[in-house]
Order: sequence, then C-alpha cells, then structure tokens
Amino acid sequence: MVQKAFEPDDPMELVGVFLPADTEAMRDMAYVFAEEFARMGFDHTRIMRLFQHPFYAGAHRAYRALGEATIHAIVEECVQVWGRVRDAAPAAREGG
Repeated sequence: MVQKAFEPDDPMELVGVFLPADTEAMRDMAYVFAEEFARMGFDHTRIMRLFQHPFYAGAHRAYRALGEATIHAIVEECVQVWGRVRDAAPAAREGG
C-alpha cells in the first residue's frame, strides 16, 4: 500500500462533522435505524439491544435522547410493519 505525505487540501481526507439535531430529528433517526434492522429480520429484543449498546453511536444517542419507552414504541411499530415482509421471489418463480 502506498503511503503519501499528508496534504492540508487533500480532497480525499476523511472529515467528520457534527450536525445538531432536535427531538424530531432524533425520532426520525430512530425510525430509520429500527426500520432498517427490522427489514433485515431482527426481532424486537435484538433491535432494542442495538439501541442500548454504546457501540452503535447513532442509535444509542437517539435512545438516550428519547428514552427507553419511546424507542420501545418505535421498534415495536417497525417490527410490526417491516418484520412481516416476506420474499415474493419464490412465489413468482413458481408461477403463483
């Protein structure tokens, strides 16, 4: 791997920024996380553990900001809606 000297104006330098968010933005973010993992097949308990673990910084930040009861309700709603999604491909292949 090639290593080059640091250049202050390097356009490929990884830069992180902090974006302030209000409660409504936190709620939207929590829905996005919960929906994504529900669609991947995670159950309610597994998604709640994700929100509670500090390793998952975005989800955990929403958990701390909104509280356990709100996150629980969001996760439950997402699992009810998206946890029941089934793969339609087998039925399509069978002609039904």
